[in-house]
Amino acid sequence: MKTILILEDNQSSLDMLVKIVGELDLDTEVRSATNLEQAHVHLIKGSIDLFLIDIILDPHYSGDVSGIKFAEYIRQQKKYEYTPVIFVTSLDDPMLYSSRDFHCYSYIEKPYDAEYVKKIVREALLMPLRPERSGSIYFRKNGLLYKKEKARIVYIENSRRGRIIHATDGEVKLAYLPCKDILQELDSEHFIQCSRYIIINKDYIEHIDIANRYIKLKGYSQPVEIGVMYKRFFMRNVVNG
Repeated sequence: MKTILILEDNQSSLDMLVKIVGELDLDTEVRSATNLEQAHVHLIKGSIDLFLIDIILDPHYSGDVSGIKFAEYIRQQKKYEYTPVIFVTSLDDPMLYSSRDFHCYSYIEKPYDAEYVKKIVREALLMPLRPERSGSIYFRKNGLLYKKEKARIVYIENSRRGRIIHATDGEVKLAYLPCKDILQELDSEHFIQCSRYIIINKDYIEHIDIANRYIKLKGYSQPVEIGVMYKRFFMRNVVNG
């Protein structure tokens, strides 16, 4: 059973969300809170698998973003580092409030579209809690959480200017991350670093020219270089492995 916590200060809106989520044909327990104190009590009682958080919890206070502060708090807890968060908002520009320093799975607007709410909640509940160990890699871009299937990634270019994920379903440009951290996130024996700036998926190797130090990847005409310092490591783990 998975547990959902809905934090919404308006009781009628809260009741409606509880009803909508409760109609899903999933094994779930729905907990509700109208303020931060109640929400923290639920955190103490047991683990939460999905958060639905209203951005404005005190409409009488101009500029209130208590919901975002609560989301920031849970992201600081190791156990909730990857737990999906869905923002609830009636603001004109909800994307603005998703573009923060922590990832948000999605958002829902008031008044609620019941079928859309169910769709988003269902998707979020099916998302792995430890994405780096799943068949997909999750990354943040403009504050939002995106997913890319590892099996579709052909290779990754990485430099101080940023990284580019080359995949069979398109490219994704992201901020720079050290290659060792990228490999740790991928957490898969299918990926190997072949030069200072390149990580490849071994499943897409079409041809290897050790003498000239290059790799031909399936679907790509431009070869990928094998770095001088990586040649022995590459041969041991790919050619001779």
